[in-house]
Amino acid sequence: MAPTRIPGIFLLLVAGAVTLSACAPASGGGAPGTSGVSESGASGTTAIDDDGRTAVRAITVAEASAGGRAFELERGDDDTWELHVAVGDREVEVRVSSDGTSVQSSQDDDGVDDDERAALDAAVTTLADAVRIATAQNPGGERLDEVQLDEDDGTWAWTVEVRDGTTVRVAAADGAVL
Repeated sequence: MAPTRIPGIFLLLVAGAVTLSACAPASGGGAPGTSGVSESGASGTTAIDDDGRTAVRAITVAEASAGGRAFELERGDDDTWELHVAVGDREVEVRVSSDGTSVQSSQDDDGVDDDERAALDAAVTTLADAVRIATAQNPGGERLDEVQLDEDDGTWAWTVEVRDGTTVRVAAADGAVL
């Protein structure tokens, strides 16, 4: 009787080990949504996420906090995010943590320029969309530094700049890379 129990017990232990390993986090550690790999940026600070996910998370948090639509983003020297959010005809400046998960401060700023407000209202492509599109054009590239809505020859586009000097322009009207 003992010889038939040993293979059964062994199989039960193997199945349990496989089940537990499937529930364990992937190797590399790190916060959720990160690769667990630290990279050093131009300012010597640690990049949490260079493929735009952290920036998109920061945009989402800022828009929800201010109750409007973000139209400008800049990464600070301390890796926090500064976002400008249009709320009606007002502009709210929102500072978001470097991991993009929490608002550190928020304050009313000047009013939104009429032309910029009209462009933002007409834009099909959001700031978050522009970040996704631009970072897909530069996979594994340098860290996202700044994004703003600009007009060039009557065409409104998101100008996405990364720290290595690369600039990607994304049409606000349709998301095309210009």
